[in-house]
Amino acid sequence: MSNFAASSIFSLAGAVAVVTGGGTGIGLMAAKGLASQGAKVYITGRRVEVLQNSAKVHGTNLSGGGSIVPLQADVTSKDDLRALAAQIEKADGKVHVLINNAGVEGPVTRLEDKEALSAKDLSEKHLANEEFENWDSTFKLNNSAVFFATFAFLPLLEAGNKSPPSSVGSGAPWSGAVINITSISGLVKLSQYHYAYNASKAAANHLTAMLSHELNFASKLNIRVNALAPGLFPSEMTSGRPSKDGSTDPGDLANHANPAGRTGTAEEMGSAVLFLATNTFTNGQILAVDGGFVAAVPSTR
Repeated sequence: MSNFAASSIFSLAGAVAVVTGGGTGIGLMAAKGLASQGAKVYITGRRVEVLQNSAKVHGTNLSGGGSIVPLQADVTSKDDLRALAAQIEKADGKVHVLINNAGVEGPVTRLEDKEALSAKDLSEKHLANEEFENWDSTFKLNNSAVFFATFAFLPLLEAGNKSPPSSVGSGAPWSGAVINITSISGLVKLSQYHYAYNASKAAANHLTAMLSHELNFASKLNIRVNALAPGLFPSEMTSGRPSKDGSTDPGDLANHANPAGRTGTAEEMGSAVLFLATNTFTNGQILAVDGGFVAAVPSTR
């Protein structure tokens, strides 16, 4: 008999999850959402104090029986990724959900009255303000690290398929979930004054599409890969930006208003993460959670 209770559909009792960049912002929202439904959630990042504080404040006495465990790691280091996977393998032997969330804003070249600038002005301002090294570091964390983290945890995700969570919400057979936190900045045609960030997130969206094919269809590993593309949510990257200026991640939206007229909430992010984690019939998708922004501006959709 079908059970449509939310507590049943989204149950992750017995699941093991990993959230990179999980100490703050969207990563912490995702971790709290997973833990609220019974998952043991490892949050990773470079700042151990931030991780420990987040786990202490948000990861104990959870109503759903889950937990949040801090582990320090740099996801741009293959050695750190191998060590992280080995530590979790020793403790749990498997992973059911991997959320690649760690990211960086990258270089920003803010221009006033762009239409009044000549080609020479635009050229000089961008060449003077941006460096190849900044673009490289932005792509390294926002895109390349997604690739390396996914393959570092691939054996544990396969093990998770063989030892599924004790309570799978939908009642359907479990399949491992990789969720890449990209951005609607990777979908829109606006630069938002940060070309590198937007280009890196567009690359992460396409990497998601490739991984969804290779890990589910081509290799028959039965590991789903989806992207969650947030609009403006409270985070360190977006702190100080008003909710009604149409911003998404860093930057502004060139006078285009967000139809919702507000930022997203932690609960809205958590519910989107839970959907992609537990709905085993969803694969290869880019889910925009943005208050309707992508529908209101030029985009690739």
